[in-house]
Amino acid sequence: MTSDKKLKIIHTEASPHWGGQEIRIFEEMKWFREQGHEMILVAPDDGTLFKRCKEDGFQVISVYFTKPRTLLNILKMLWILWRLKPDAVATHSSTDSWAGLIAAYTLRIKVRARYRHVSTTIRKSLLNRTQYRYLCSIVVTTGECISDHIRKTFLLDMTKVKTLPTAIYPPQNLPTKSNSRNSLIQEIGADQNSFMIGQISVLRSWKGHQSLIYAFEKVAQKYHNTILVLVGGGPIEKSINDLVAKSIFRERIYCLGHKENPWPYFSALDVVVLASTKNEGIPQVLLQAMYSETNVIGTSVGGIPEVITNRKNGILVKPNKPIELAGAIEFYLNEASQAKKMIKEGKVFVDLNFSKNILGEKLTKIYL
Repeated sequence: MTSDKKLKIIHTEASPHWGGQEIRIFEEMKWFREQGHEMILVAPDDGTLFKRCKEDGFQVISVYFTKPRTLLNILKMLWILWRLKPDAVATHSSTDSWAGLIAAYTLRIKVRARYRHVSTTIRKSLLNRTQYRYLCSIVVTTGECISDHIRKTFLLDMTKVKTLPTAIYPPQNLPTKSNSRNSLIQEIGADQNSFMIGQISVLRSWKGHQSLIYAFEKVAQKYHNTILVLVGGGPIEKSINDLVAKSIFRERIYCLGHKENPWPYFSALDVVVLASTKNEGIPQVLLQAMYSETNVIGTSVGGIPEVITNRKNGILVKPNKPIELAGAIEFYLNEASQAKKMIKEGKVFVDLNFSKNILGEKLTKIYL
């Protein structure tokens, strides 16, 4: 059970984009509000997170967190925190963390949470040591691979660094797999008997789309009913579209762009791939696919091995290894019985470990 004490929590975020990190902040704020807590966002007003929070009725305050404005933003955060007097401050990216944590530390706010969402290496500098050892009171990460790195880098104990992966927030009316499949088949004009492989993620250089396309080409030569579906937009969208246009199997590769509601696509696909080469925490796309009862393939980077137990609830492959990835796809094409067992294992794994209520209550204890 959650505590009767009602909290006022301020979240800060520098990024104007809309990806897993921003979605976590938004969903976390909604869950806490449902429990009766007051949630406030400080972020740039041209960002998607700011706009979504404003539309959803949260109090929002616009601050552009950029490195040249750090001193000014410290002063702004001092004024915001002094005026609103929150119980806790939670920061998420680099520039907002410096401004938010320095201000919160100066005003002696007890709970100063520094979130870390990605598994990129943190330099062992004096400044970073100051932030992680002193300015924040707690570090919250999305995966044990991130927590372990931070503990070792800054010599922090288990009580200072907590691993709380992002919960999944499925829609109330998740479409059936057959309806989702039929809708996707109709959208792209594919054959009803198609075996649909896909990746649903932001198009970034390290998400491994190039490796996936090469792997698909290997599979497509042998299996004529296979198609590849790429859902997502992002910085490298043009280069991915150019790569697809050059493929000899371009008529079987579908680039669908950003989708506001990706859940029907998780449910429609036969296999969801996350071919990332670095930076992953605990990726939502794999959890959402498992919850949707779809087979998954992930690379052995970041927190992905914390989600996939190889050949139990999914398949792990090395990053940037298209031939190995192609072999994993072929496994699902050839081993239908085993694939069904792995789907069941994945669903149970997500239900037991990534419930929004279980993780929300654990997070609440950090803020009290």
